[in-house]
Amino acid sequence: MSQLATRNGYVISPRGLLNDPFFATFFGDAPAAPEIRIDVEETGDAYLLRADLPGIARDQINVEINEDVVTIAVEYKRETTTDAKPIRLERLSGKASRSLRLPVTVDAAKAEARHVDGVLTLTLPKAAPTARRLTIN
Repeated sequence: MSQLATRNGYVISPRGLLNDPFFATFFGDAPAAPEIRIDVEETGDAYLLRADLPGIARDQINVEINEDVVTIAVEYKRETTTDAKPIRLERLSGKASRSLRLPVTVDAAKAEARHVDGVLTLTLPKAAPTARRLTIN
């Protein structure tokens, strides 16, 4: 297999060239939008949701609870230096959100949130089931 020599003296194969993030953008393998990774656990009376949010301050996190849907929204911002020339940029930036439908309605008034070391922990108590009897006319 032939190899290509670059200006800085490194040798790269044609396949390696296609795996480079710069060239991958031309072939549809562009980096995806930032994402929020979550874990959800269920206890007898609540759901525990943990979301990895590295580098996000607690006042930049938006959590919305709408009955049985929980939405987390953040914006990852890239720190730049005005007098520095970027050589390689792999960290994603932009808005990210994640919505999750839970099996039962959540009591939003009793929900709690903690943000420690880049991990958002939500305690989402289950709402008491309500039964409604319909009158047939």
